[in-house]
Amino acid sequence: MRRLGLSALGLILAFEFSPAMLLAQKKEDFIALQRDVAALQEQVKGLQKSQDDKFAALQGLLQQAVDASGRVTAGMTTLQHEVDTKLNDQQGKLVAPVATLGSKIDQLADDSRAVGNSVTDLVQRVNALDTKLADISSAIRSLQTQAPAPPAPAPATQIPAAPVCPTTADSLWENARRDSSTGHPDMALTEYVEYAKCYHDTANAPTALYKVGTMYLDNGQYDEAVKAFDSVLEQFPENPSRPEAMYFKGIAQMKAGHNTDAGQTFKDYLNAYPRKEHVAMAHQNLRTLGFEHQKKR
Repeated sequence: MRRLGLSALGLILAFEFSPAMLLAQKKEDFIALQRDVAALQEQVKGLQKSQDDKFAALQGLLQQAVDASGRVTAGMTTLQHEVDTKLNDQQGKLVAPVATLGSKIDQLADDSRAVGNSVTDLVQRVNALDTKLADISSAIRSLQTQAPAPPAPAPATQIPAAPVCPTTADSLWENARRDSSTGHPDMALTEYVEYAKCYHDTANAPTALYKVGTMYLDNGQYDEAVKAFDSVLEQFPENPSRPEAMYFKGIAQMKAGHNTDAGQTFKDYLNAYPRKEHVAMAHQNLRTLGFEHQKKR
């Protein structure tokens, strides 16, 4: 009974003191919550201030960039204006000289055409004159080929007269070349013979004699060809036509039936010019003449 009383007493006391205790606890919790809210508000204010400062700084930088862009734009505009002004000035200064230069170039072209026409006319006149000279040369040769009157006997001490040369060395040489290339071999032969007689001391003299030999060879006048080639070899020891003259001398001798002489000439050619153009043919001709045997492979 006593224990039941005590329990009832404790229960009564618990009911009496519980609301007060709960109210005190809730008040402390509320105060703590207020402190947390105040702290959070302070943090929010600090964060807001930091964002405002950063935004203000960013806005200042943006304004500086805008100002710099404006200055650059103004500078570019000024520079463009100056460039346009200078270009217009230079163009104005160059138009007149360029126009003058164009006129001079056109005048020079006209002068060049006039000179070309003059040169063409001059070439035609020279060709006509060359033809007249050729006709005169042919007439002179015709007169020279006529039988002359017997000359009066000359004293033994008289010096033989030099051959009469109808024209200059260059003209005679060009006439011979032209007649040879245009199908007048007889005239060319006569002109080369005259050149060799009249201008024996010139550089073209051995070539003229060599051409005489080749013309005789083509005409079948083999003995005359041999004499002409001998003149090249004997009278002009050092000349570019010497190897050819020696080889074709052997050809002329072989065609004339002078086989022994031809064989000796081909041997002389091989000894003197072992690396020249006609070496193989010289060996072949020696084998044909029986002076050289075919080599066994």
